[in-house]
Amino acid sequence: MAPRLSDRAWWLALALGFGLGMLFYAWLTYLRRADDPSRCDYRIARVSGYKWIGPLLSAEEECEAETYLPLRRTLLRQLDSLRATGQLTAASLYLRDFGRGQWMSINGEERYHPGSLMKVALLISILKAAEMQPGLLQQRIRYVSPPEDGIQAQYYAFPTIRVGKEYTVAELLEYMIAYSDNHATWLLASHLDPRGAPKLFDDIGLKVSWDSIDQLTLSAPEVAVLFKAIFNSSYLSPESSDYAAQVLSKCAFSEGFKKGLPAGVHMWHKFGGWGHAGRTHELHEAGVIYVEGVPYLLVIMTRGADTPRQAQSIAWLTRSIYHYMIQREPTGGLGAVEAPQDAFAP
Repeated sequence: MAPRLSDRAWWLALALGFGLGMLFYAWLTYLRRADDPSRCDYRIARVSGYKWIGPLLSAEEECEAETYLPLRRTLLRQLDSLRATGQLTAASLYLRDFGRGQWMSINGEERYHPGSLMKVALLISILKAAEMQPGLLQQRIRYVSPPEDGIQAQYYAFPTIRVGKEYTVAELLEYMIAYSDNHATWLLASHLDPRGAPKLFDDIGLKVSWDSIDQLTLSAPEVAVLFKAIFNSSYLSPESSDYAAQVLSKCAFSEGFKKGLPAGVHMWHKFGGWGHAGRTHELHEAGVIYVEGVPYLLVIMTRGADTPRQAQSIAWLTRSIYHYMIQREPTGGLGAVEAPQDAFAP
């Protein structure tokens, strides 16, 4: 008669067998994934500039989400229509769902001059300096006179700071972001460390040319990196990042995203324009839009000959994107939106 295993030995044998089975299954799964050409890796971006650590800037799949294919087809048709009617000569788009980690991009390799979107970089740089210099935001600066060669005028006119008045750095930041005030931007840049913005770009892995302002270009996915850094609080502290988003929520520009969204949609955003007389004009907008509580990062960059029509195109594209997003997040009660084909048609 064969000897009988004790209960302890029987359970040990069972556990060993189960463990070996799981290892074999994991090995087979690994082999299947390694041979799967459709497998999507993750792209990990980290903040540089530290000796011992690498703070996480973002982590996202390298592949665009298949769920966005219907939206992509809709947007490509609209972009073809906008180009055919002369409203745009070129456009790029980046969309990221922070809730699900999914993203899509159209013409993501196209480069543009970011214009006043660079003010977001200056905002981040100043808030980074304020973390190391308590009281910086309360410092007061008097606006004595602009430079002799003048400050570039803007197509969209908003309130501006006045010569002879004193402003705190915090007030100047609001003028720079909310009203895209070039006077406030010049005053801030002329009184603070000029190495801040280039260091920021190096830290977050954006390579740009600083030799000439005309040569400074960014793509839509690269602009998105600045807004990811704020939303993920990967470069600033959570408090400073939240403050940056709060300032950006006061942006007065209402011809793009805001015209494409129903009233009540919360967002923080910034627009930027670039161009000179006789040249092609560029108009861009980027920001985080909250749809039924889910944050989406949207960047739209355009090139054309007519700034108001470019703004209208941004609104039209935003309307289509929101219509798609609201179908994914139908329960929060922010309100219905008209079908995109009936609004802002060229």
